[in-house]
Amino acid sequence: MEERISIDEAVKIGVNAGIKYIKEQEYYKTKKRYDRRLRNTRLLLNHYRSLKIHGAMTDSSINAIYHDNAIDVLDDVESIHDEEQYIQALSRTKKRTLIIVGHINKSMKYYEAICKSDGKLKERRYKIIKYIYIDPIKDDIQPTYEQAAEHFGIAVKTVGRDVRNAIEDLSILFFGIDGIKL
Repeated sequence: MEERISIDEAVKIGVNAGIKYIKEQEYYKTKKRYDRRLRNTRLLLNHYRSLKIHGAMTDSSINAIYHDNAIDVLDDVESIHDEEQYIQALSRTKKRTLIIVGHINKSMKYYEAICKSDGKLKERRYKIIKYIYIDPIKDDIQPTYEQAAEHFGIAVKTVGRDVRNAIEDLSILFFGIDGIKL
């Protein structure tokens, strides 16, 4: 014997399924945005030194273009208009890079202050991030987790955990509300 449901019950079931689907999609979007922010925070830290160098190199490149013969520097550019576009593109790239590097520097200062006030564990997280990603390096080789573990006298797994936790903290400083997992 088949049990029949009323139209009202069917509508309620459909509406509930629709609401559940929408909530799942919103959660997925939020999670994806949060994961992207964590990935971007890691990328910014990984490339911090290169970004800093890029800003300095771009500055000298723009000065060289203005002071040297631009035809020699940009031999594939055929007109003044193209040369000006190239210089403007370099300038925009430099400005964006300098803004990002400045934002990272400010965020790291805030993070340092937060970590120092929160105790030794958080202070170690800050020092590890600074050691691996921010401090000047020798021979253009970024320190590994193993080297950081040896430097700080802790286990490699502890370094990994500290880096993950610090990146979560820094993600909030870098990206604001989008860096928080809701």
